[in-house]
Amino acid sequence: MTDAAPERIQKCSRLFQIAALLREQQATVRDITRHLYPTASVQGRGWSAIERSIQRDLDDLELLEPDFRRLGGRPPRYCIDTHRTQLHPVQTLVLHAAARLTYHRASGQKTHHAAALNTLTGWLPPHLQGVMQRSLSDLGDRRTRSREDLNLEHAATAWLGAHPLRFEYRKPGGSGAWRTNIVHPYLIEAHPQNLDLYLIGRETTFHGDVRTFKFSRMRGLQVMQDETYTIPDTFDPRTFFHSAWGVVGSQDTPPETIHLRFHAEAAYRILEGGYAHLSEPLVNRDGSIDVTVTAPVDSSGLPREVIPWILSFGPRVNVLGPDHIRAHWLSELRAAAAHATRTDAPMGETPV
Repeated sequence: MTDAAPERIQKCSRLFQIAALLREQQATVRDITRHLYPTASVQGRGWSAIERSIQRDLDDLELLEPDFRRLGGRPPRYCIDTHRTQLHPVQTLVLHAAARLTYHRASGQKTHHAAALNTLTGWLPPHLQGVMQRSLSDLGDRRTRSREDLNLEHAATAWLGAHPLRFEYRKPGGSGAWRTNIVHPYLIEAHPQNLDLYLIGRETTFHGDVRTFKFSRMRGLQVMQDETYTIPDTFDPRTFFHSAWGVVGSQDTPPETIHLRFHAEAAYRILEGGYAHLSEPLVNRDGSIDVTVTAPVDSSGLPREVIPWILSFGPRVNVLGPDHIRAHWLSELRAAAAHATRTDAPMGETPV
């Protein structure tokens, strides 16, 4: 601190600096004065005049800034409410979860991911922002680049601008040929298990109904800027995803109910809860539990999204029915066992 007169700051600049400070924290007149004039002394020449000037600035800010607040206490404190200060703690936690989802999704070109994360991090209290920024230092390094990254910008442009999206798509388990699709994007959805991104929209080229497309299976995306579409009020995401295990919904085909018995050693995972469309568990005397799960089926009558989850339990689950799903489950297990007994070339020696 010095006894010299502090430098002069133009009123417009002072107002901007005071407003920026009050958006970040509550402050008294003395706090604001020390922030603007860090080298000035409380006992120094001109300090009282500076505080009076700051008080007049606060009176002006109260007129200019709708979210300006005078708080109680002695000395009184001041603040400007922002999106962050007005959020309920649970709302802030939801935004934090969105930031972490973006972090885990980022790969390849990460400019837009970084900008989104910086915005979301700014909604957190100051004492948390440092650790969040450090946690994002390896943004984009955790995942290999995929076709999904290249497709996001086109898909977002089409969705936000209400333009049809043209692309080629290769459906897994199909003929292996690329087929041109024109889709009216309704939703962009993250898979709840693996976070892969999907486009849900009305496919107008062949089927004329709402379909789900995985971004990483698209190529040659083109936004049809000269055309627009509207999302009909008859499309209700709640209905579409009513029985979805992940992102594959259905508006017309009824879901399948699958009967499962989990062995005692896996029962705790089911009892912990959190699974979609799972019935209330029935605990058997031997510690096993019986449940049912509903899931939409594809054109072959199989619930493709839920089958990998069932298989992840290995020998600790038994599919009791329906018969065609049990038969498919058994064939998958037998094929895996047969494959495991083969003697393959060591890793790295398989010819390309």
